[in-house]
Amino acid sequence: MKKKVVRCLVFCVLSMASVFANVDYKFDLVSFDPLHKEYFADRARPELSINYLYYTEGYPDKVVQDQYIDSDTGENTIKVWDINLDRLDPQDRMIHLKLGESASLARSTFTFDHWLSPISFDFTMQGLLQEFFLGGFDDSIGYDGIYFFGGTFRIGDVVSMRIGRHHYCSHYGDAILKGLVDEGADFSRNDFWLTYKYVRMDAIAIGLSIEPISNFRVYGELNFPPRWIKSIRPDMFAPNWVVRDGITINPDYPDWYNARIVNVGFEYSHNFFKNLGITTIGYDLHMYEEGKVQYDLEDGSTIWFDEDAPWELEHNVRIAQELNDTVSIELTYHNGRSPFNNFYFQHTEIWGIGARFNPKSTVTLFDTE
Repeated sequence: MKKKVVRCLVFCVLSMASVFANVDYKFDLVSFDPLHKEYFADRARPELSINYLYYTEGYPDKVVQDQYIDSDTGENTIKVWDINLDRLDPQDRMIHLKLGESASLARSTFTFDHWLSPISFDFTMQGLLQEFFLGGFDDSIGYDGIYFFGGTFRIGDVVSMRIGRHHYCSHYGDAILKGLVDEGADFSRNDFWLTYKYVRMDAIAIGLSIEPISNFRVYGELNFPPRWIKSIRPDMFAPNWVVRDGITINPDYPDWYNARIVNVGFEYSHNFFKNLGITTIGYDLHMYEEGKVQYDLEDGSTIWFDEDAPWELEHNVRIAQELNDTVSIELTYHNGRSPFNNFYFQHTEIWGIGARFNPKSTVTLFDTE
C-alpha cells in the first residue's frame, strides 16, 4: 500500500514537473485590460461614456424618504415627496455621464505548454462616478459613487473569477433638492437624510465568468452585505441583524433574508463589418432580493415583508459598434429599477444612444519571454 502511495506521489510530481518545465513569467505593474472583464451590459459598468436617455416609462416624479427608526416603538415609516422636474425640462429625457475605469495592479502571469495556460492573478480596483442630468445637460438629478477592490484570477483565457468589496452610494443633485425644497422639505432637521439615499457600504461581490467558445461569454455574480457592513439605506431593505444606535432595524424580517443581489448575463462579439471594429451584443439580468420588502406609496407610511413576493428583476440590453480601437457607438435598452438607484421604487423603461471611450494599456516591468 505504501509503495502504491509513493508511486502515485512520484507520478504526480513528475507530471507537474513536465508541465512547468518551461514556464514564462510576466509581471505587469498596472494594466487597464482587466483579467475579469467588466460586464458589458451592466448599467454600472466602469467606463468613460455619455448616453442620451429617452424614457418611455418611469421618469422621476417623486422621492421616497425613509424616516429614522422610532426609538420607543421601533417603527420604520416612509414619506413620499412629489417633485416637478417639468419646470426645467420635458419629462422624457436625461443624460447619463460615466467616468470610470478598471485598473489591474501587480499582475503575475505564468505561461507554459498546457491547456491551463496562461494562469494570471492580480489585485484589481474599479471606480465609477456616474451622473444623471436633465436633457439640457444643465441640472443634475444626482450621482452615484461606485467602486470595487479585490482579487481576480484567470485560467487559460476561459475562466475568470473575482472576489472583493463593493461600494455603492447614491446622492441627490441640485434639481431634486430644489424640487424638495419647493415641496416644503426642511434640510435643517437631523432626521432628514436627503443628501444620499440608497447605500450599500460595503458589500461582498463574488463573480465567475466563462468563455466556452471564442467571442462568447457567460457570467454570474453574487453581491451580499456582510455582518460588518457599515451602512444599508434605506432602512427598510436592511436584514434583521442590522443594528444602529442600539436599535434593531427590522427584527421581524426572516433570518434567510440578506438583501442579496444576483446578476447573470451573456456577451457575444463578432466582426460583422470588415471596415469597422468589433460588434458586441450583451444582456444583463439583475435580481434584487429587496423586492420582498413591500411599501405603500399612496399611504406613505406602511412597510411590510412579503415572503411570497418575487425578487425584483431588471433587464439591460446593449449593442456596441467599434469605430476604431478606442471609440464605440452604443444603443441600450433598460427595463426595471431606475438606473439611478435613489429612485429604486420607480419602474422604468428607457432607450439610450451614446458613445464610449475606453482605451486599454499595460505597463510591463518584467517578461521572461
